[in-house]
Amino acid sequence: MRLTRIRAADFRNLTFADVAVDAPRVFLLGDNGQGKTNLLEAAGLVSSFRSFRTTEIAPLIRAGCVEARLRLDVRVSADDAAELELRLAKGSRKATLNGSPVTSVAQHLGQYPTIVFCSDDLRLVRGSPSNRRRWLDAALGGTDAAYLTAVREYGRALEGRNALLKSAQGSDEEMRAFEKAMLAPARIITAARARVLPELAASLREACARAGFPDHGADLTYQPDTPTDQLADVWDKSRPADLATGTTLRGPQRDDFAMLFAGKDAADYASEGQQRLLVLALCLARLRRDARLAPTPPVILADDVLGELDDTRRRAFWDEVGESHQVIATGTVPPPSGRWLTYRVTGGSYLQA
Repeated sequence: MRLTRIRAADFRNLTFADVAVDAPRVFLLGDNGQGKTNLLEAAGLVSSFRSFRTTEIAPLIRAGCVEARLRLDVRVSADDAAELELRLAKGSRKATLNGSPVTSVAQHLGQYPTIVFCSDDLRLVRGSPSNRRRWLDAALGGTDAAYLTAVREYGRALEGRNALLKSAQGSDEEMRAFEKAMLAPARIITAARARVLPELAASLREACARAGFPDHGADLTYQPDTPTDQLADVWDKSRPADLATGTTLRGPQRDDFAMLFAGKDAADYASEGQQRLLVLALCLARLRRDARLAPTPPVILADDVLGELDDTRRRAFWDEVGESHQVIATGTVPPPSGRWLTYRVTGGSYLQA
């Protein structure tokens, strides 16, 4: 798959942008705050209409505007091209594909896969559990419609239960109704996480070896908050504590996973540089899994993730990515060696360098 053109109006800081990206390697070069990541974020919406930076729509709309509009041109093969249009307004996402409304995100999922490598990923080791959950949800939901649906269903039911807790007016019967709605998607979520993390761990070690990163026994361990067979009982027993805090304290929304280095927690025993290489290898592991499951090679969207690596390791990273994936990358310094279609980004304008 390849993105060939990105157009955006009233999106983030972009009044209007029209950027041709029909090349294997595209680099957006410029200082921070000029609009590099905004275009990358727009490109990522082609997969599931959701931003990799926020779950809210309002921040995507330019200040003073009521709607953001995007058009993303995609080519899957020589005789398979598509035009995706998105209109984003407060509380509303409307998409059309080749002029026809897209009525199901689950059915759309996987047709135009992208994988985002962003600077937030580099804080996965020492970052908060919510960062790791968000990364894991993106890694699983990008190719698994059932998982993505379960996450959304669980989130809606969780919001309902939390609203009752905050009001302090919900009856036990009402609470149990939300808990019943949470239970089935919770089982899907935890089963998928428990199954996929060991697969990613194996690919992580292989990616370390191929990209020249020392793995030192790298591993991933799933840390579920509560076993699913205990969830109903735990929610029932924790109701007084949940009422006191106004939120649901137990469940998959509290899950985590640990990254190990030489058999120990990488957050405590790996150096800053080792942590960075470990995360990059994890991103490569996700790429290998998605490439195996997706119907077409995913587009790589890399947001300033390699700036601190020397050129040898940057080349090793891109060699591991391979030639079958289009790459659209950003950075404040020129791209690594190789042939790149480069744009200089200044104040939301994109000029070919």
